Amino acid sequence: MTRPLLLSSLLAPLAACGSGDWVVSTWGEAFIEQGIAADEFEDGCSATFDQFTVRITEAALLDGDGEVAASAEPATVELTEPGPHELSTVAAPSTQYDTVRYAIESAGEPAIQAAGTLTCGAESVTFDWAFDIASTYSCAPDDLSMAKGAEVETELTIHGDHLFYDSLEHDDAVLRAQPMVDADGDGDGVVTLDELAVVDVAALGHRVGQQSDITDLASFVTYLVGGVGHVNGEGHCDVSR
Repeated sequence: MTRPLLLSSLLAPLAACGSGDWVVSTWGEAFIEQGIAADEFEDGCSATFDQFTVRITEAALLDGDGEVAASAEPATVELTEPGPHELSTVAAPSTQYDTVRYAIESAGEPAIQAAGTLTCGAESVTFDWAFDIASTYSCAPDDLSMAKGAEVETELTIHGDHLFYDSLEHDDAVLRAQPMVDADGDGDGVVTLDELAVVDVAALGHRVGQQSDITDLASFVTYLVGGVGHVNGEGHCDVSR
């Protein structure tokens, strides 16, 4: 005689799986906290940040079906302050996960506000740039296995040096700041995005790859800003803009 399968017996294996804690943090590393030294730049310039504010509107742990298993609270983080900065610790079912997804986008305020100083030889200019972007990063860290009672950490790493790349799509891009210093058209010691907008990137030799609609330095930098997100340091993420 076949006995009916009780609901409690179905739920027991699931309950036995338990859950762990997903710890989500973000960090701008030394480049944002301490600055980018001249030996990092192809043209011998240097950069320091007085502000690098990032608005993270989503951070989610996705299962193999692409469903959200856990999500962190939205946060606005000042990355010039010493980090890493913990955003949330949330419970997640114990299993193997595939993807971490997070978004940086405007939410009543700029998605990213970056301010600081660029120095090239004896010349220095300050900058204060606000970016209204919307970028979603899909990342696949090496180990997203959540054991029962375990703690799994994911760092949403922000690369501030990307603002100064001389190429949008090439792996051999180098850092250059001299064109930004030279863009200070009124000589007031402050370079604005409006001043970058009149600089022709083709004349600089900057490469746009398939982004042929990007012709000025302000649009060029804005596109670069949309790709600042990584995971766990140098971990690559696919970007949707």
